[in-house]
Amino acid sequence: MLKSYITPDRIQWVGKAWEIRYALRQAQRQKGGEARLADLLPPAMPAPPRK
Repeated sequence: MLKSYITPDRIQWVGKAWEIRYALRQAQRQKGGEARLADLLPPAMPAPPRK
């Protein structure tokens, strides 16, 4: 079973190699086929204010 963990600067897929390849291809197709992995990340969130 494929599990995915997504943060603003990282995507982590945990599962079998074929599941990860399949998920990557699906995500690339949704973004236009020639998408890079960086294009799959969610938009960057602003940094929290410093104290």
